[in-house]
This record gives sequence, structure tokens and C-alpha cells, in this order.
Amino acid sequence: MDDKSLMDVLKKFNKKRTAKFPVSTSVLRQVPFFTEFFSNDEEILKEISHLADSDNTPYIRYKTFKPGEIIVQQGGVETTVFWLLKGEALIRSGNRVLAQVKPVTCFGEQTVVDAQGRTATVEVAEGSDADVVEIDWSITEQDDGLRSRFLELLLKSTADKLKTAYMVSGRMMEGARDQNSAYRKRIEELETDNKKMKAMNFALRKKLNL
Repeated sequence: MDDKSLMDVLKKFNKKRTAKFPVSTSVLRQVPFFTEFFSNDEEILKEISHLADSDNTPYIRYKTFKPGEIIVQQGGVETTVFWLLKGEALIRSGNRVLAQVKPVTCFGEQTVVDAQGRTATVEVAEGSDADVVEIDWSITEQDDGLRSRFLELLLKSTADKLKTAYMVSGRMMEGARDQNSAYRKRIEELETDNKKMKAMNFALRKKLNL
């Protein structure tokens, strides 16, 4: 999908509904690889920022969390991916701190890829606020072209995080590559399931003469 086709798709959806309080395009530009997979064109970024659900809530949101505030709760089932732009956060299970999150890093992607509940809690570290971009993954259900771009963004961000944050030993890097491979396999399975559902829907509509 080229920029013109992408713009046509975005305008089509934004005619139906548009975000009441869209995120700034300058915020989107802070998300690593965002302009690489979408566009550097200001108007396209503006249209993306206006994408919203049926309640006109934007799919992409910018939030500030206070020290000690929970961003992700272990056991939660929401499908949201986050990028920490400023501040620091802690990933913990119970009272045990598993890792630190520093700018600019994505987190929460495992829930989207594996379709499972949150495996850990993420809370803002003491000392300063945390600025976060969150993307409601329902945005990928609006169009196949959009879905592919967001999946590529997620894969690139995850691979980059694994490479930079956990490059402690060759053993860890090997595990990172295995995990990235598993993500790609899962995404391919989801793409296949999506095509099957479309085919079944088409066949049913044809049978019912719709």
C-alpha cells in the first residue's frame, strides 16, 4: 500500500468517526520506526492520529503516569501496546522486580502476540512521571493494510528491544532471536486465520444471496 492508498483508507474511516482528542503527530514521530512503516508525511500522520473507536476514543493515546502508578496490571486482558517515551518503569511479578523499562522502549506486546493475559505488572518508578504512548490493538481490525504496517512496527520494535536491552550474552541473543521467530510464526498464523474467516464470510454471504 503506497502513501496515496493509505491516505484514502484513513480518510474513509475518519469520515465515519474521528477522535475527540487526537494525539499530536509530534508524539507519533517519537515512537521508534513509526514513520518508517507508515509515512513521514504530516497529513498522513494526522489522519492516523484521528482514528477512533465507536465512542470517538482515539486508538493511539498519550498519557502521563505518576510515580508508583500502575500502567499494566498482571492478569489484565486488554490488548494494548505501550511505548515509554520519558521516565522509567518497573516490571514486576508480585513483589519481585523482573526488569526496568527505559525510554524509548515498547512493552505489553506479548499480550497482543500470544493472545494471553498480562504476565506481569508495570508501574512507574519513584522519582519522576512517565510519559507513555499506548496503541489499542483494535486499530489493526480496521483494514488489512493498516494491520500489516502495525504488525511490522511491533516486530521491529520488539526485535530492537531484545537486541539492545538484553544483549548481555550470546545465549540471551539466541533466545531473543528464537522469540522473534516465534512472534513472526504467530503473526503468520493469525494472518492465515484472518484469510480463512474472510473466505467463510464471503461463502456465507454468497449462499444467502447477500
